[in-house]
Order: sequence, then structure tokens, then C-alpha cells
Amino acid sequence: MAIVLSLRRLPFAAMLALAGCSTAPGTGWSRASDISVYSAMHVYARAALDEEVLCAGFSPASARDAWERDFGARHDAVTDALQRRYGPDALGRARRAWAPSVACGDVPDPAWRARYARLLRLLELRLRLAEAEG
Repeated sequence: MAIVLSLRRLPFAAMLALAGCSTAPGTGWSRASDISVYSAMHVYARAALDEEVLCAGFSPASARDAWERDFGARHDAVTDALQRRYGPDALGRARRAWAPSVACGDVPDPAWRARYARLLRLLELRLRLAEAEG
């Protein structure tokens, strides 16, 4: 019980690190199921938006607008492809995943946004919605 309680206090990223997850090819996320990646992508998005509003001081509307401008079309394409492959129920359960509370530091932390973008890119590649670079 003490182990479970102490793990609950760890930031989500630390729990992923303990689990051995990474976005690098051949590790963690590259072997995770599409639904798991999609679920984690939503966790990162929620944390990023919370960080932008609660810590960086952006209004909720401007944060949502910027997010939609930067990721909206790509996110919708991934969602549509996954919905065709796995069905709407599977994606609905993935979207209800827990999201961490964001602790504000002295400066805004863009890491949550970057993590979201990496997982979105991974799903785009898997679903052949984008070409691999290089």
C-alpha cells in the first residue's frame, strides 16, 4: 500500500520513465498499442493546455485556438483513422484517461506540448497519414 501511495505522488512523466516508455524507435511507445499511444497523447494534451492556462497565463479560449490551429487537422485525421480501425467505443475510453495536475515552475514548460506532438507524429506514421522524414 505504501508503494502505491508513493507512486501516486510521482508526476506522470516519471511514471512513464519508470515503466521504461520512450518515444524513440525500438523502445516503449514504438511498441505500445495505437490506443495506448492515443490515450497518452490525450494526457499530454490536457497537461499542456493546463500548463498554458494555469502557469503561462493564456486565456482558455486563446490556448484552445492555438492548439486547434497547430494540431487540429492532424489530430482529427488520426482520430478518424483510429475510429475506422478500432471503433468509436475504444477511442471514447482512451479519451477518458487520467491527466496529471501541472505544477507551475518559474518559467513555462513546453515539454507537455512536445510530448503530445511526438505521439501524434508516431500515430501519423503508423497509420500512414504522413511520410517519414529523412
